[in-house]
Amino acid sequence: MLPRNDSRMPQRMLVACFACVMAAMPPADAGAAASNDDWVDTQVMFKENITLYVGKQRLPWTDQPMPVTVEQVQDDWLWVGYAWVLKSQVLTLEDAPAYYTKWLERAPDHAVDAYSLRGISWLAQGEYTSAERDFDDALRLAPRNSGLYVCRGKARYSLNNYDAAIRDFTEAIRLDPSNLVAYNDRGGAWNSKGEFERSRQDHDYVLRVDPNNATAYNNRGKNWLDCNEYQKALDDYNHSIRLDPKYVGTYANRGMLHAKLGDYPAAIADFEKAMKLGPREWPSYYGWARLLATSPWPQLRDGPRAKQFAQRACELSRWNEWRTVATLAAANAELGDYETAIKLQNKAIAMSQPANDVDQRANEKRLACYKAGKPFVDEELPSPSPADDAGDSTGTSEK
Repeated sequence: MLPRNDSRMPQRMLVACFACVMAAMPPADAGAAASNDDWVDTQVMFKENITLYVGKQRLPWTDQPMPVTVEQVQDDWLWVGYAWVLKSQVLTLEDAPAYYTKWLERAPDHAVDAYSLRGISWLAQGEYTSAERDFDDALRLAPRNSGLYVCRGKARYSLNNYDAAIRDFTEAIRLDPSNLVAYNDRGGAWNSKGEFERSRQDHDYVLRVDPNNATAYNNRGKNWLDCNEYQKALDDYNHSIRLDPKYVGTYANRGMLHAKLGDYPAAIADFEKAMKLGPREWPSYYGWARLLATSPWPQLRDGPRAKQFAQRACELSRWNEWRTVATLAAANAELGDYETAIKLQNKAIAMSQPANDVDQRANEKRLACYKAGKPFVDEELPSPSPADDAGDSTGTSEK
């Protein structure tokens, strides 16, 4: 799974406006009854003249992670997890790039902010090349901005350019040694390169400085998982969830670990929890779809449901994650639609370049199955025990 996207935003990136909001005051608290509104669970960006409220008090501005998710709605106000903001002061992800482009044109003295915000909106939409280009432009104007290097590193990581991402995270650390997000993200990039010891060193450092860093526990758990140290991975995932019970990514990651351990009920429970907490985040849909489409246990395979979840994962990731596309291919193969499976798997292979060799070999193996007219069985998932499979009249399939 991907590292948690909770990086500290660049300095000066968001400019507070202290003008009074000439509108009804915000609700007194976040517990007010929410109206039935399509804004709920929507990710939004802020306009440059933002004013946030907690009760009737303005929230002193500090850099905040972006985008934010709308949790409640009351009249013209949106609760974004830590404050109320007017609907008129936020942007949908789809509308954000055009808005920031116009801001750049009318206020060139705020170019760093405009480039940065537009880059973040591209990043959130999976438009990683456009995001990288905007962060390039912002860094030319603000070459000592540690947060911008983190943002560009995230874009480069998502483009599978791990070496360039590591250089950016390292530069962010050089400029600001206290930037723990850069250490966490660099650890994730080292892990994707198969440099597991370097990855653990970064996450261990974060946890020495901040023992309550749920992100570091989650990311180190992924490291242990990739090293087949399942108990250590489980311990780290459990610790991450204890520190942050609403951390969606950890539930999705722990679900995959439970699947690898053959504890499918626990895996499904974690995927369900992740979906409930983050209905617009793709990893849980991907994980569950992968289980339903590729499990070696025939009783668990469910082509129609796997296709439904995989399709949703592709939509939520905006068709920019090769893992979700490969899982949709597997779901179509489970349904016997090998023509579509081959098409989608070829797309996944093209998207994963230049991913590591292990990923590429796995993708090529899937494609060979579909060309041979066979569904794919995920060898990373354990086969059922004889006791588990005794009541299955179909037996273990030769897929």
